[in-house]
Amino acid sequence: MAETEAEKTPLQQKLDEFGQQLSKIITVICIAVWAINISHFNDPVHGGSWLKGAIYYFKIAVALAVAAIPEGLPAVITTCLALGTSRMAKKNSIVRSLPSVETLGCTSVICSDKTGTLTTNQMSVCRMFVVDKVMADGAAFHEFKISGSTYEPIGEVMKNGDTIKSSDYDALIELSTITCSSLCYSSCRPTPDGLPNLSP
Repeated sequence: MAETEAEKTPLQQKLDEFGQQLSKIITVICIAVWAINISHFNDPVHGGSWLKGAIYYFKIAVALAVAAIPEGLPAVITTCLALGTSRMAKKNSIVRSLPSVETLGCTSVICSDKTGTLTTNQMSVCRMFVVDKVMADGAAFHEFKISGSTYEPIGEVMKNGDTIKSSDYDALIELSTITCSSLCYSSCRPTPDGLPNLSP
């Protein structure tokens, strides 16, 4: 595990590609600048020495290469990632590494396990649709919102923001009957005369 190399992020890969392309361009430009001035190597300014002229224009090419390197680019990128971290912190999202900001910034869809990972394997109903009437071109539904969490025996059934009773809707009475029947299906009770248990 300790010897495993960390995979580069898309931004790091783009920067490496940009650096390689920039190096090639700078090299070509420097060679072109030096080659264009070959005819000036013997100028009297350089004492009439071809070698001194070649060295002089070589220094100019090197200076041009140094000036073309974007030395402030790493600082600009770090500043942008730091600003992204600050904005995410305001949204209650704390990250420990700057590359994570880039990864999350490029994310459009997050896929997660439906149970266990985020819900501790305890799913609960928050909305329910019950058929009101069936028509030729479709059906009308009642929409109910359910409060409460997982196994807590506390909660309310609401419709349009108002708390309702199951007895107000026939469909809810039927649903409650089916639920109670399924819960009682595996239950058992002893008979008064001591005979084996009977399952309803």
